[in-house]
Amino acid sequence: MKRFSIVLASIALVVAACTPTPGGTPASGTPAASEGPTRGGTLIFAMWQEPTTLAPPYLNQTIAGLVSQVAVEGLTRTDTDGKYQPVLAKSVPDINNGGVKLSADGKKMDVTYELLSAVTWSDGHAFTSADVKFTWENRMKDPKVVNRAGYDQIESIDTPNDTNVVMHFKSVYAPYPTLFGALLAKHVAEKEADLSKSDYNQRPLGTGPFKFTEFVAGDHITAERNPNYRDKTKPYLDKIIFKSVPASEVAIAQLKAGEVQGMWNILESQTPDLEKESAIKLVITPSPSVERVEINTAANKDMTDPTSVHPVLGDIAMRKALVWATPKQQLVDKLLFGKAKPGSSGYSQGWAKYTGPPQDSYDPKKANDELDKAGWVKGADGIRSKGGVRASLTITSTTGNKTREQVEQVLSDEYKQIGVELKIQNQPSSVFLSGSWSAGDPRKRGTFDLDMYATSPDIDPHTHIFTRFHSSQIPSAANNGLGNNYTRLRSPDVDKAIDEGGATLDLEKRKAAYNNAVKGINDAYVIIWLYERASIDAFRTNVGGWQGNVWDNITWNSGDWYLKK
Repeated sequence: MKRFSIVLASIALVVAACTPTPGGTPASGTPAASEGPTRGGTLIFAMWQEPTTLAPPYLNQTIAGLVSQVAVEGLTRTDTDGKYQPVLAKSVPDINNGGVKLSADGKKMDVTYELLSAVTWSDGHAFTSADVKFTWENRMKDPKVVNRAGYDQIESIDTPNDTNVVMHFKSVYAPYPTLFGALLAKHVAEKEADLSKSDYNQRPLGTGPFKFTEFVAGDHITAERNPNYRDKTKPYLDKIIFKSVPASEVAIAQLKAGEVQGMWNILESQTPDLEKESAIKLVITPSPSVERVEINTAANKDMTDPTSVHPVLGDIAMRKALVWATPKQQLVDKLLFGKAKPGSSGYSQGWAKYTGPPQDSYDPKKANDELDKAGWVKGADGIRSKGGVRASLTITSTTGNKTREQVEQVLSDEYKQIGVELKIQNQPSSVFLSGSWSAGDPRKRGTFDLDMYATSPDIDPHTHIFTRFHSSQIPSAANNGLGNNYTRLRSPDVDKAIDEGGATLDLEKRKAAYNNAVKGINDAYVIIWLYERASIDAFRTNVGGWQGNVWDNITWNSGDWYLKK
């Protein structure tokens, strides 16, 4: 009985999980008492990466999620303190409110959501429990979804009426509140034979404050006020136009000139200049985002065999040397103006923050010695070879990001000092981060050596760490590219730790399990955690209502945005 009580208390903690906001309260555009929000107007928001899709099953880019959520909602979301909040549900289910029930043997669980009534999609059609069930069914059968993590733990879903959903889980699945964060409109989506090739792919239906009316690739995406939004006082804006620009520098120039009123993802190196602009307000929010370099341990070839071995990176001595030859602190100090922290894991915040041994530090002599010992011999040009294989690698990141280009150049120079050639082959975000096997995402198909980008886990890290490092999540031709384990790591110990983290409701046991998993990942030397990023966005000072959110994109409260008169 005591053990069962502990489990009940633990599941309540999962739902209420929070951590003090690092660095104080995020910046906010909330008006003073004497200054009320004004209605009307169009806000132009610059984005220097472009979404390939806005449809929930295929979302993989940060920018796609940022744009999509002005219209598309889910059952719950996370506030800036890491607490789950209901959106289309009346409350977040847990043991205490009767929304979560464990089986008699404690091995299975049911989760019941009571939905808001009288909610409609932007086309006026009623939102019901059938939409929730359809979202799950689509996720399980559509071969092009990014992943099925968590959804595949649901055995069945009952919809006893329009406002109740009962999810029967095959086992205890602790991160259940993170599922169904973006829902599909059954009455529209079910008519499409291939959702990814339909109009829904770029203009999905939603229940949020805005609705999508235009998606012009390479130019802009328009979201207009949703007349059927349940809160009749919002949104304040008539429109948000997400304007595509080729690079962050272009977005900044337009922000300074007043051609756009907001922009996403300011680079740390760009903040000193913008801090001097009196007409611009930076929104600097602590973030779980960590920039990293992933190392492909399988052969660099299209539709690579997950069991193959990379001729250079398959040697752990080479992977160790790359970690030791990466000057994280120098990157932070010289390129990021000290506005970041060297990374040690992909889990830098929240209750699951990694507290184990930090990743190995910069030591180029150690790197050279390791490669000498492993039989990698320097040639006349200083580049090493072993068994007729030359230590020549490529690195891929997103175009239009000057900081990443500078980091790549530093890495190229540093790696050359240890006898490794590094060539830069960047791609547009719409290709490199598409998350689509069929569209040729190089990470999915294995056509890369090293890649560099950032990801941001949820307050509950399970889905993130499972899809990125569990061996079952290696994309391949056999599973239609499902999963995000791009390093092709295959570690029984890491798998075991991740599985344990998701299968218990005891928060302390979960944290210990994820710490063990991260230590195993670091010990495999398949990833280089470069630095922990803040979320930095910006608005003109005539924009109000915005608010930073540690665990969400800047658009999370777009219904509150307004233009000051």
